[in-house]
Amino acid sequence: MLQSVFIPNKNNSYAWMNLIVLIVLLFLGKIEPYAVLFGYFLETIIIGLFNAIKMYVASRHDGSGKSVMFFIPFFLFHYGAFVAIQSIFVFVIFGIGDYGFFKEPFYLIENYKTILHFKGMEYILPLMVGTQLMKFIFDFILPQKQLQFTVQEIMYKPYARIFIQQFTVILAMFFMMFTSVTYIAALLLIFFRAIVDFSLVSIKDNAQFLNYLVDKLYDGKTSKEELKKQLLLFSE
Repeated sequence: MLQSVFIPNKNNSYAWMNLIVLIVLLFLGKIEPYAVLFGYFLETIIIGLFNAIKMYVASRHDGSGKSVMFFIPFFLFHYGAFVAIQSIFVFVIFGIGDYGFFKEPFYLIENYKTILHFKGMEYILPLMVGTQLMKFIFDFILPQKQLQFTVQEIMYKPYARIFIQQFTVILAMFFMMFTSVTYIAALLLIFFRAIVDFSLVSIKDNAQFLNYLVDKLYDGKTSKEELKKQLLLFSE
């Protein structure tokens, strides 16, 4: 059952592409470990922007009408604050470690400019954007997910997933800071993120795996159909 999650297929091809490309670039010395770490932080912003686009597309079908012009700015402000707070926390930690990468933690724009100049970011950033673009087209537009979910449902979608991703990134950050094996930490981060991606793809495209999760989560209070919808929304 769980082994099928990792079998290569057209649905998880982007996850395999991410995994292989990042590992190859890391071993060739084209990217540094800290670029991998902060590349996932930048991906958080990219995911938020694509989520706003999904909200707009869904608004054309769910009857929300002009109210989407309130929901999208509200989401961008709230999500932006969410990302900013996490970023400040990371910059504070790196400041304590006296790495000299960043300026004061609240200088968000300057610090993100520094991130963009890490070695290999010119490879990582297009990879992250390309991955999210592929997911938007092949996992949202073509399957017509905009007909299944409302603007409000999509608005809250990224937070749980991003929390998991950022928690993992922060753990890898501590591992890099307090050990000398930064490349191993970067590899572990890449592999763990790949496992998350494979699992999310399987929720969407593997009915057997989805039913397995629903059976595990079913408590008799929430219907199985509602659990399926929540899992599908979470996997977006």
